[in-house]
Amino acid sequence: MKIEKNYERSDAIPKTKFLYFEILDMKKYYLIGFIFLSCFFSISESSSEIILTQEQKKKVAKIDSVLNFYHEQGILNGTVLVAEAGKVIYQKGFGYANMDTKETLEPKSVFRLASVSKQFTAMCIMMLEEQNKLNYDDDFQKYLPELKYEGVTIRHLLWHTSGMPDYLDLMSEHYSDDEWYVNDDVIKIMAKHHPEREFEPGEKYEYSNTGYLLLASIVERVSGVSFKEFLHQNIFDKIGMSSSIFPFGNKEFNEMANRVRGYNRTKDGGYVDNDYTDFDYDVCGDGGVFSNVIDLFKWNEALSTEKLVKQETLKEAYKPYVLNDGSVGDYGFGWNLYEVDSNKVVDHSGSWIGFRTHILRDITNKHCVIILTNVGNRNGTALYNACYNILMDKPYLRIIKIK
Repeated sequence: MKIEKNYERSDAIPKTKFLYFEILDMKKYYLIGFIFLSCFFSISESSSEIILTQEQKKKVAKIDSVLNFYHEQGILNGTVLVAEAGKVIYQKGFGYANMDTKETLEPKSVFRLASVSKQFTAMCIMMLEEQNKLNYDDDFQKYLPELKYEGVTIRHLLWHTSGMPDYLDLMSEHYSDDEWYVNDDVIKIMAKHHPEREFEPGEKYEYSNTGYLLLASIVERVSGVSFKEFLHQNIFDKIGMSSSIFPFGNKEFNEMANRVRGYNRTKDGGYVDNDYTDFDYDVCGDGGVFSNVIDLFKWNEALSTEKLVKQETLKEAYKPYVLNDGSVGDYGFGWNLYEVDSNKVVDHSGSWIGFRTHILRDITNKHCVIILTNVGNRNGTALYNACYNILMDKPYLRIIKIK
């Protein structure tokens, strides 16, 4: 089976060139009544009733109307969670987890996160820095001495300003499609062939999967345990992310509970597989985490506490990169950074094979929008913007036509 690989974009706002929009004034527009609001929304696998204010009921009605419209247009097939001021007001699944068996999507459904995984890698590094086991401004070759790239720091890797060559291109040159490889194999090939840097460290920003792969390997070298073990012990287990996993090997992958399959949508409205049935690599750091909206909200909540790292440590993740010429960007440690009406907002998207994912966190107001989809060539995650605007009582976008 041919696997279509969609290479990651780092855009804070996903591009939606195949869509036409109309602006809706949310103060005047909502289509559905509130009868459905008597249903239950849960932040755990067990249901619990959430009491909504009249204003929240209006917002939920508008969110549900927009999401249903996207689903009917074939753009959204996935799960959505929306929280206002730290409280979940909406979570729902749209479509199928498996197009063959017609297993429906639910909040507990587990998706490949793709590059949304990078924020977990960054957290692992921050934990080790807080423990004084490394420094952001250390040259990374202090921990990976076989790679001779002087002047590239851990901070450069976190910020995507390292200039390190793309490992996917490198491995495709030296490994066949059916050869299995892990981080150590990538490092050995890089050490042997020493591909040139794309640019001098700190010269510019260029999104780099290689950088985050190397960060995961640094975690392993410094901690003395596998990246998977470190991730589970220090993050997932600590904050109760019981459905989240970094599967290693075919057995764990195939036995994963509630796993969603990835697809692409065809021109005639059908679906074709765009998923891994067999692993050809098990690299970690740049992607590879599987999770659901329930666990990701637990992650969101933990970031407002000191369960993982001190808030002073976390502030470093929200500082934008600074280039050699002094120019300042809009990316921190695993997060895109921006302001909306003076509100501090961070987000990240992911895109790999048949999956698109997005998490947005309004740190100022404690709002959160999480969207996980399993149709790789339909940018259903773009509707995070509509959901967020509804929370903020602003006009929002609705798709009126698909090209």
